[in-house]
Amino acid sequence: MQTSAPLTNTERRDNVLFLLAAYEAADRRPPEILTDDERRLYCAGDARVQRRLFFKLLCYGALAAQPAPEAVVLADWRRLVAAGVIDDVYDRAFDVYRFAAAPPVARTDSKGRVIDFLRLSESRDLWWRLLPQPVDDAEVIDTLYSCSGGALKSRAFWVTREMLRHELWPANGLRRAACVPDGRVRKRASRIGLVDLPESAETIDDMKAVSASLHAVLGLAGDEARDRFDFPLATASQRCEICDRQRMAACAMPHCRYRRVLLSDSEAA
Repeated sequence: MQTSAPLTNTERRDNVLFLLAAYEAADRRPPEILTDDERRLYCAGDARVQRRLFFKLLCYGALAAQPAPEAVVLADWRRLVAAGVIDDVYDRAFDVYRFAAAPPVARTDSKGRVIDFLRLSESRDLWWRLLPQPVDDAEVIDTLYSCSGGALKSRAFWVTREMLRHELWPANGLRRAACVPDGRVRKRASRIGLVDLPESAETIDDMKAVSASLHAVLGLAGDEARDRFDFPLATASQRCEICDRQRMAACAMPHCRYRRVLLSDSEAA
């Protein structure tokens, strides 16, 4: 397969505006892990409350790292919260034998994530340093990735995004690490040509580069686009990660690097 020249910034801006318009029209919004009351409590400034609520957010991030639909993860999360698992782990009162005998969730992936919750609880002395607010985006990602034993990889960026989205952390200096570079987003961004990074980029440093690049390219369409973080790309109806010639023929994306590559290959043949 031949390579294609990068998209121009004008072309990238066209794509961002297209994705943003589709996102707003679809009116799809992410699930809220912290309630309005919990966010108000966080903003009240009690350090003990802030740590407990931040831990809750970390645990959902670890749970959602599994390869399952969001609705399935949310259903398991609600069962775990209702059973008091998150509070028990944080309070160091979790009984693993009782959990094993009568787990509130049936799926093995979700049951296994309790180990990540325990690791996060035991590494609290590390992530506590990020509260009430960090100042450096790299510190946030490196700390969350390290203290979770790698469970929070792309989800470390998710935690950052959620804290910024709800204005629990100030945006200054952190927005570059708030576009969640999961596999779907990385492949879409690379294939469309929004970022000049390979779609296989999957180390934590690669993910930092993808998030920062997406933040920069969203800025081509103004602060409103940046305020939407990765949502327009993550929720797009264009399935770039499984694109083929049939899908490409019906794709309305204004500009696409992958499409240019395939057309160039066809012409060369």
